[in-house]
Amino acid sequence: MEIFLYKLILISVVSYLIGSFPTAYLLVKKFTAKDIREVGSGNVGAMNVARALKEKSKKLTAIGFLAVLIIDMAKGALAVFLAPKILLGSLIALILAAFFVILGHNYSIFLKFSGGRGAACLIGILVYLDKLSFLVWGLIMIIASVIAQIVLEKIGLTQKIHWRKISEVISLLGKQMIGRMAGLIFAPLFIYFYNPQIFPIAAVGTILLLIKNIPRVKGYLKNGGQLSND
Repeated sequence: MEIFLYKLILISVVSYLIGSFPTAYLLVKKFTAKDIREVGSGNVGAMNVARALKEKSKKLTAIGFLAVLIIDMAKGALAVFLAPKILLGSLIALILAAFFVILGHNYSIFLKFSGGRGAACLIGILVYLDKLSFLVWGLIMIIASVIAQIVLEKIGLTQKIHWRKISEVISLLGKQMIGRMAGLIFAPLFIYFYNPQIFPIAAVGTILLLIKNIPRVKGYLKNGGQLSND
């Protein structure tokens, strides 16, 4: 029993430290000497990296965005890859790894417990464990965002978008906070029907994403369905 507990602690600590690696912070610091937490939305993630680098060049902006997105996804994948190596064949190991790697990303020990919102880490976890579960998750997020946008436009609680403009439709997932929150809530439920073993892993990560997005929802509602920063 003691060995089992030690392994659980080891998985938690290792996963948290992997998640805590501040990819976005380090990249922005290197190329701009700025603290990403003081730029744009203050989020330590790929979208805010693009915002921080846009004055440099389009090429650097694109490379920076992709680099941070891929590395943050890799952090999630690495945690759930290592966990079963420490505790063979255990679902608990995967659940702990998913929870603590996203916790580390959102509340990094290297950034005085500030960080990102965890979406990239969760995506990396889902892609590594079951690519189709990620497609289920992503599809529900998109559907929820579209439905929320249509409903809120109808009742006048959000700014209308031009549905024929691809750029506005693509940006919908980032800007439609009510839809995003609904998607985060319902996506794990649909994953349950597709693959019940993935459900608890997706669920614990989703809880952390929901917590991190609450302030943005408040700002979204306060600003009449608009976000000043993504």
